[in-house]
Amino acid sequence: MKHLRTFCLLALVCFAMGAFAQAAKPATPAASPAATPATSPAPQAPPTISAVVDREISIIEKEFVDAAEAMPEDKYNFTPPA
Repeated sequence: MKHLRTFCLLALVCFAMGAFAQAAKPATPAASPAATPATSPAPQAPPTISAVVDREISIIEKEFVDAAEAMPEDKYNFTPPA
């Protein structure tokens, strides 16, 4: 039961980070008469939930891999005293 609660909390934190990490749309200045649709950037579709989750999982995975690579190989079998 404790593991399920921990997993749910971790999932909630990941989704919250994804929601807060989305960039707000920048304010567009008033269009000048010289501006044409060809020169203005095309609007991008907002990211899907699956894209946000995939990005968050990739970030967490990179952090775990970096931590594992930083750990000296002779310390992998370390167990705290009981």
